Amino acid sequence: YEPKDVIITIGGFLFGPLASLLISLVVSLVEMITLSDTGASCSSDAVSISGGTVTILDEGTYILTGTLTDGQIVVCAPDDAKTQLVLRGVSVHSTDSAALYVKNADKVFVTLEGENTLSCGESFTAIDENNIDGAVYAKSDLTFNGAGGLTVTSPGGHGIVGKDDVVFAGGSYHITCASHGVDANDSVRCVDAVFTVADALRDLRERNKSTRIFDSGLGISIFRDNSTR
Repeated sequence: YEPKDVIITIGGFLFGPLASLLISLVVSLVEMITLSDTGASCSSDAVSISGGTVTILDEGTYILTGTLTDGQIVVCAPDDAKTQLVLRGVSVHSTDSAALYVKNADKVFVTLEGENTLSCGESFTAIDENNIDGAVYAKSDLTFNGAGGLTVTSPGGHGIVGKDDVVFAGGSYHITCASHGVDANDSVRCVDAVFTVADALRDLRERNKSTRIFDSGLGISIFRDNSTR
């Protein structure tokens, strides 16, 4: 059974036919994507699945669950598309590219529920004309929000790369990478977001490296009490 059908059926059983109708209207606006190494699945025509690559082709809200140990989430929607990805306990690793690649859209919103992980390998193999060099790579405006957490690991490049604006409007983030934690072309804005960067900063200081975490020019320093500012 499709997850949406199960939700509608249970809602109708518990609350009656009117509730079932209302629930069906709500869930019709949301697409469910289940990630799995044995084969990701989604019933929507706006989602293309090829091996470990899941490509979202249109605007809308997409709830993702599950794990890909070697795969990729791609957003390739129309220029005016506003697309929301709800990461609900997701873990995605790509051995040679970005775990999350926003190739095209107007704006993409990543909403965090529970603990999520996006990671990549130590090197990047070109898959198109874009020079992907981070575990998260976005050509469009990218906003992170929600009450969950996101761990980003990129031993061979940046953590999060945004070629437009990158906004953090909630959530907690632990970024481990070889280069910039957040590399944004236009701007980086943070509101009600928590970053764990102290371990990385201590390592940089021991190796006499710059503690410039955000490529917008913002630097973070470690003080004697081990706090960061």
